[in-house]
Amino acid sequence: MSHADHSKAQQVVDDVVARLVGAGLSDAERAEACEATLRQLMAYLIEREGWLAEEFAAIARSLGAY
Repeated sequence: MSHADHSKAQQVVDDVVARLVGAGLSDAERAEACEATLRQLMAYLIEREGWLAEEFAAIARSLGAY
């Protein structure tokens, strides 16, 4: 990923986090929203990037993060 791509990706992540923090959700609701967001992102990556994203998802699941 180029520096420009990394900066764009970071901005998107920052925007999502800001929206979740600013939504006035309880800790449990925010955790649910984060999990749903991660699931959507992983589904998108698996669809678009195939085996690499599947490997990442397997690692994340093994760590209890997804």
